[in-house]
Amino acid sequence: MRALRVLFALVITASLAVSLRVPAEADVVAPTPSWLSCPDAATLSAARGVVLLVPGTGSRPAESFGWGYQRALTADGFATCTVALPQDGLGSFTDAAVRVRSAIEMTAVLAGRSISVVGHSQGGALPVWDVKFWPQIAPLVDDIVSLSGPFGGTRLGNELCLLRRCSGLAWQLRVGSRTVKALRTAPLPTGDDAPAITSLAAPYDEIVRPQPAASQLDGATNIVLTKVCPLDPSEHGLILGDPVGYALTLDALTHDGPADPTRLPAGTCQQAFIPHGDPLGTLAFVRSIARFATGLANPLRWVSREPALPAYAEPYAG
Repeated sequence: MRALRVLFALVITASLAVSLRVPAEADVVAPTPSWLSCPDAATLSAARGVVLLVPGTGSRPAESFGWGYQRALTADGFATCTVALPQDGLGSFTDAAVRVRSAIEMTAVLAGRSISVVGHSQGGALPVWDVKFWPQIAPLVDDIVSLSGPFGGTRLGNELCLLRRCSGLAWQLRVGSRTVKALRTAPLPTGDDAPAITSLAAPYDEIVRPQPAASQLDGATNIVLTKVCPLDPSEHGLILGDPVGYALTLDALTHDGPADPTRLPAGTCQQAFIPHGDPLGTLAFVRSIARFATGLANPLRWVSREPALPAYAEPYAG
């Protein structure tokens, strides 16, 4: 039954995506927008599953995922697509959500089936916003796995906005914002079409905090990594190379429903790094850290109030 609904959703999505042209015979599927990157059609078709990767604030896909999740998922039989956020994720949260919605729709069309989404930081919250506010997205998504997503907002935003002048994104993602309230209050989809959602929290997260409240999402399976492996050292960036986080992600992707820590292989807690990852590649993430810091500190981005919510989200922010 779900397969029929997915097929119907794909037909509707394909009919709306008039700018997306897929040649009948082509070795490489080239999505029209430069911000969406997917492998060729044969790879998408042969893969165990297709996963859309969404980076966080200030980051670009290769910096967050190229050295870790893309390598690991490929080794485990998955094809990966990536979406680059507008303004490197330093602009409006709700504008970024629109792009991720389009990326989900286009990736599902290219894959010819439902997909899963894995996101880091802001990128973990964006697909959840999408399935909450655009019901037609839900049948296209099997799983959403959020790595340190700010579902409760972050105190960092409150600190940045202490003097009432900060970036619009900091206003949107601070604890108590109207954007966060809408994100938390709007209902998740239910029924056979509802994606399974897993929210993973890094215990020593210095960006999305306080944990675990900051990454807690009602209706999702919420897992703090130290509850699974007490010595797990993850913080906001390290979670991208964390073997426990990846094992939970893979568990969610390979089973019906969300991740279940009881299914993890023996020895997971003894691993030091994400399987098949490139430790030297983590240096690429330094660019994300620098862009995050300089972007939020740029006075040209500062405003004196939280940006207005889109009309569709207003009923959930009252």
